[in-house]
Amino acid sequence: MKTLLVYLAMGIARLIAWMPLSVAHALGTGFGWLSWRLNNRRTKISRTNIQLCYPQLSDSDRESLLKQSMIESGKTLFEAGMTWFWPLEKVDRMITHVTGMEHLQKALDDDKGIILILPHHGTWEILNHFLRHHLYMYAMYKPAKIKALDRWIYRSRSRVKVGLIPANVTGVKTLHRVLREKAVVAVLPDQEPGPKSGVFAPFFGEQAWTGKLVNNLASTHPAALLSMYARRRDNGGYEVVIKPAPETIRDKDPAIAATAMNASIEACINECPTMYQWNYARFKTRPEGKEKLYRFKRKHRKAQKAQARIAT
Repeated sequence: MKTLLVYLAMGIARLIAWMPLSVAHALGTGFGWLSWRLNNRRTKISRTNIQLCYPQLSDSDRESLLKQSMIESGKTLFEAGMTWFWPLEKVDRMITHVTGMEHLQKALDDDKGIILILPHHGTWEILNHFLRHHLYMYAMYKPAKIKALDRWIYRSRSRVKVGLIPANVTGVKTLHRVLREKAVVAVLPDQEPGPKSGVFAPFFGEQAWTGKLVNNLASTHPAALLSMYARRRDNGGYEVVIKPAPETIRDKDPAIAATAMNASIEACINECPTMYQWNYARFKTRPEGKEKLYRFKRKHRKAQKAQARIAT
């Protein structure tokens, strides 16, 4: 059944790829609005995260941010047809602005290798299309459990010339090896690591279980540290934003390094908070004694629906 759903999703993505991007975005807007209106689990997770990360906002402002973030997430979903199936040259034309190119150019000129910190912010798939013109990068990859989905994702990533490395101990050793050869590696820094691979560090003032991989790589190799994301522009194109990441990420204390890395991610998110992936359970692992989050019981539904009506 799951395989059939994957093939159905692939068919829909291919169909959407034939549409103008403005139409795909319109469909994504409708899908995101409906998700917000139905108050599904992804919406509830997003609401919880936004409440934690932006306590200074009023209830109505937070709900407005939630609504728009669900709409932007819908656009990200419906952009898959573009990033996976459009001719590469056609996707390239959608990248209309680059901010901070001088930072990437300096890193390339220094030739010490590069560690790219790529949070789930904006249209992250578009970065693969941008970077293929400037470098060859390696990224860790965890195969999907459904083989059809795994083949689909693997083919889409391979066509933009990304070196896929297994997300395991062997993969980490491979990252170290290629960095010794002054290569470029990309790391997704805002997903919860395993029980032995993280440390608690503040993220928007809330303790988040944060991976130590970037610190492990950065403290071992002199590679340049860059944060990157891609955001939608009002004219329908995309802007790639490149920022130097804090050197404190190399600190020998993993907690200090993780705090610096999370701060750099926050800086990116605050530039366009509606485009961050708030629907990921970022605070699932909690410090000892802290209440567990993302437990949505029936008795809370009326209160949650009332909150959803605030911005209506």
